[in-house]
Amino acid sequence: MVAVGALGCESRSRDLPEQWPVMSETNMGRVPVGDPIPLRFDQETKQRLEELAAGIGPRRFGALVRVAARRLLADADRVPEALAQARRASADARRFPWAERHLDLDPATNTRLHQVAHEFHTDRSAIVRVALHRFLTGAGRFRHPVLREDTRTDLTYRTRVYLNRSTLVRLEKLISRNGDARTAAAIRVAVRRLLDNPGDLAADLATIGTSRDLTPEALGPRTNVHFDDDLRGQLDTLAERLDSDRAELMRLAARQLLANPRDLEKAVTEEIYRGDANRARLLARDTRRRQAAAADQPAHTPTRAPSPQGNPFGRRHVFRFDEDTKRRLEELADEYGPRRVSALLRVGIRKLIAYPAAGEALAQAHRTAAPPRIARVDVALDDELLAHLDALAERLSSNRQELVHLAATRILRFHHNIENRMLDEMFRAPNNRKHLLAKHARRERIRRRDRGSGT
Repeated sequence: MVAVGALGCESRSRDLPEQWPVMSETNMGRVPVGDPIPLRFDQETKQRLEELAAGIGPRRFGALVRVAARRLLADADRVPEALAQARRASADARRFPWAERHLDLDPATNTRLHQVAHEFHTDRSAIVRVALHRFLTGAGRFRHPVLREDTRTDLTYRTRVYLNRSTLVRLEKLISRNGDARTAAAIRVAVRRLLDNPGDLAADLATIGTSRDLTPEALGPRTNVHFDDDLRGQLDTLAERLDSDRAELMRLAARQLLANPRDLEKAVTEEIYRGDANRARLLARDTRRRQAAAADQPAHTPTRAPSPQGNPFGRRHVFRFDEDTKRRLEELADEYGPRRVSALLRVGIRKLIAYPAAGEALAQAHRTAAPPRIARVDVALDDELLAHLDALAERLSSNRQELVHLAATRILRFHHNIENRMLDEMFRAPNNRKHLLAKHARRERIRRRDRGSGT
């Protein structure tokens, strides 16, 4: 093994493994923060995390993920409800459609099936799904009952049932071992067995009757993030209590962080400089990196003094839209001048905040199948508007991303008579309002002249 001095390390704690060099003035390696944990995120979440981390500084992804974990654990009482909502949303997005089957029944079975469905306040399809589950898990002797059922001639009632495709595949594979797959006859045998012995049908209807076939989650490649023992232990404890695992909790933590990325730069900096042993050296390295970056800039590059009024629109925030929505926003914004998408979205957000039926609009948006949102749009939002947006998100149990997307779809539908609102939004800064109004008037005259309107 290479000696410690050969690695350029000045000192080593007894708790650190030999393969981790300690940081020194000559060796600016990473500070160990624990063993790596393999995590997997969907492609959109991973991309947004990387962009957010890159905006804070180089090699900040791991620290950003740890900040997300600490924020999740700091509000652990809300995790069970948030996890249940995330699981329902994931299941809704990944479920297969039902497979429709016509089922012929004799009069007696048809009447009994209708009575049981009415008694348990459900439909026939749910009862048939429970019956098939019991049949597949404990079929017993079924060959002769299925053969007798296949020869019946009193099947005068036809009904439609909706089943999981995987259930039909398993049933056909089981029945075809003895020759032709008499699927319809096997379904009738399963239904009669359930009607003769209902058992705990209410519990089975609540679990088996509502289960759906789901596609696997589309997750990206594995990402290793270092967690210290204390943070990893808290995650494992919470995961065991909620019948979950680290990876699922961290996907939830990442989504919550992206939905509300408040004070991230300060939190990530504190996460990086958490260890006292190397805090001074890390701060010195960060100072040298900033000085080197400033020295690499060309000497003739003009530096613009900050405005005494500050940025009237606040910091830029990243939101995601589907390609069609982004294209329509850009087309609508172009009617008011170049680079007007941000102002258009701020108008839409203000209209949504003032809309009294925002909750109903959000519920309707949840019922609509959403295309993948991969197109990025940067929107500058001031602190006051952000506070109102966060208050609305908390009241509706939503997040910024969801509400801004709803505001965009609403402004695309209801954009009549918003010219005054757009002008107010674009010229909100008092120090350059007069100049911007004059420039806008000149641009409008040129645009109308090019169109040949003459007005």
